[in-house]
Amino acid sequence: MSGKLVALIPAHNEAGTIGDVVRTTLPYVDEVIVIDDGSTDGTSDTIAGLTAKVVRHEKNLGKGACLTHGLDLAFSEGADAVVTLDADGQHDPADIPAFRAAAADAPGAFVLGDRSGDMANMPIGRARGIRFGNFFVSWACCRHITDAQCGMRLYPRRFWEDVRLPERQRRHFVFETAALLHAAKAELDFVKVPVAARYAGFVTRPSHYKPFIDTLRITGAVTHFLIRNGFKPRGLLIALRYTC
Repeated sequence: MSGKLVALIPAHNEAGTIGDVVRTTLPYVDEVIVIDDGSTDGTSDTIAGLTAKVVRHEKNLGKGACLTHGLDLAFSEGADAVVTLDADGQHDPADIPAFRAAAADAPGAFVLGDRSGDMANMPIGRARGIRFGNFFVSWACCRHITDAQCGMRLYPRRFWEDVRLPERQRRHFVFETAALLHAAKAELDFVKVPVAARYAGFVTRPSHYKPFIDTLRITGAVTHFLIRNGFKPRGLLIALRYTC
């Protein structure tokens, strides 16, 4: 793609890694937006000298609220696409050109990072959870989804214009699953870009993901979507074919 590409980085208490993530992202995009989600460790101060736009939430609102705020801001200011990365170093900014190339080959597509080829480098429990989630998200989307939880994605302008997420799904980690469900409903094309599973930081730093409550939110979103859309028998066949 040749239009304006903005990188969006949600951050909560990531002072130890956010500086390196922003510095290594800047060469690949037209602008970096960091949403500091109520950090108490000086995350915003860490990147004060870098050419990134920093927006601060005074209290922690959750990843989905950061993504919603950042996407609205970037697209309202003229972005043609927004690539999202985590602030803890799990995503490699050097992969951004591959996302840009995929978007150029498939204009208007939702470009998804795909770690399925590197599952051996994930914690076992995390890999199992992703495979389990892939089955139900594939079913609901009527698409073969190989990594429903990767946070490195390229959101095209069409996502902002055409996809309608329920307000209750715009906060916390459920946002990224809901984005897949409702993008599929809006008939956006999905394109996958292979990325590495970078989990060194995940092992040493506590995750912001709350296993019980966030899994419950995601399960509820998928279940509600399936009920509202007739349980999608064709999607179930797709999920069974590729994940069982």
